[in-house]
Amino acid sequence: MIQQAFRGTLRIPVSRSRLKLSCISCFVILLVSNTVTSNLPTEGEITHVSDTALMVAACRAHENELEDAFVRDPFAARLAGERGVAILNALTHANVLRLGIAIRTRFVDELLLDALAKHPVATVLSVGCGLDTRPWRLELSPNLRWVEADFADVLDYKERLMSGELARCRRERLTVDLNDAAQRRAMYEAAGASPALMITEGLLLYLPAATVDALAAEASSHSGIAHWISDITTSAFSEVLGRGADTIRPIRHVMASDALKGEQILEVLQRHGWTTSAMRSYLTDVGFVLDRVRRSMGGATPPRLPYPPNDPTGVHRFARS
Repeated sequence: MIQQAFRGTLRIPVSRSRLKLSCISCFVILLVSNTVTSNLPTEGEITHVSDTALMVAACRAHENELEDAFVRDPFAARLAGERGVAILNALTHANVLRLGIAIRTRFVDELLLDALAKHPVATVLSVGCGLDTRPWRLELSPNLRWVEADFADVLDYKERLMSGELARCRRERLTVDLNDAAQRRAMYEAAGASPALMITEGLLLYLPAATVDALAAEASSHSGIAHWISDITTSAFSEVLGRGADTIRPIRHVMASDALKGEQILEVLQRHGWTTSAMRSYLTDVGFVLDRVRRSMGGATPPRLPYPPNDPTGVHRFARS
């Protein structure tokens, strides 16, 4: 039976999304081997933003089954359901996306655990958390507060499917529409005054420009948020990766009309005093992927693509200056 998660019941404004097609290493475009046919099932259509949460969970579920998995998520298949798999498989470059999400997930994990080991973080605020399972699958302190912020239907869906699992930290949930200033204030109040770390994985590229600006300004002045993990993909990186094609065409219709490009998002954060304290680059930190790529190419070494030097594309951990 195809799981009808979200479909027909949830119409989320463009204030968050899980999908980010351009989050891929410099050479994985060579992995593309499957294409869609003209006979796609309707269950594979991305009709609203929440569909991408199911699809990204399907990416993690696929990765979890691989012998050389870059990240393990034993809950992903349950959360993705048949609908998430159908959405993923309907994409032209599904293989590329699967690998890209695995890399992004691994990098966020690394930067998060590194911050928790080095800094006195009392609370993690996961904004637009979607179907993320870090509170269950990572080795976390039982005293760590983990606040999941998203729309009610997304939180309810995950709560229902994860109700039998024990989180490894003090997990809380908060319903938030990021486009609403009052709800953002409530989110900062929930984070509290103690040192906190905010995560916006696969989110900022889909928000209205004013909302990104507000988050950057408010988070650094209205709460104890001292660290911020987010992914950045520049338009230059995407252009080379897609070889001139529109790499985000499948989800452009769920983006805000004035959504910012990656380099613009980075400029906004820096303008409000956020500086990169640690980073995992999609250009220079993906050596662990090479063996898998070589195997897919029959042992050949993939050629380098002409990315701009010092491109900031990757997962950043920002700190307040």
